[in-house]
Amino acid sequence: MDAAGIGPRLKREAMHRSRAPVSTKAQESIAARVARCLLRFAWDVVRLPIFSLLLIFEPIVRLVLSWLTLLAVLTAFLFEFSGAAPGFPFWGMIAFSVGCALALTGYYALLSLLSRS
Repeated sequence: MDAAGIGPRLKREAMHRSRAPVSTKAQESIAARVARCLLRFAWDVVRLPIFSLLLIFEPIVRLVLSWLTLLAVLTAFLFEFSGAAPGFPFWGMIAFSVGCALALTGYYALLSLLSRS
């Protein structure tokens, strides 16, 4: 035992456990780095024009889908409670309005996905 009360075997084990794991980036080859950079560049070439186009049309898409959602709900309730059209597909109109809302949510999710760099 040494002055600290730790034997040589315990010292070796403590040193072995305290070593940080070797980084995988340090072991990465140059070819892998180049391939990753090329794939990143290709993704940016595809991503940025699509993102720009979707971002330009975002106000129009938001307006159209929001109004369609609102109008479908109002129309469904108007025809359901007025009794003017007894065979009116109430649940079909509600499903259409929910679909419009989900389409808008999907549009924003796609914008979010494409905006990440």
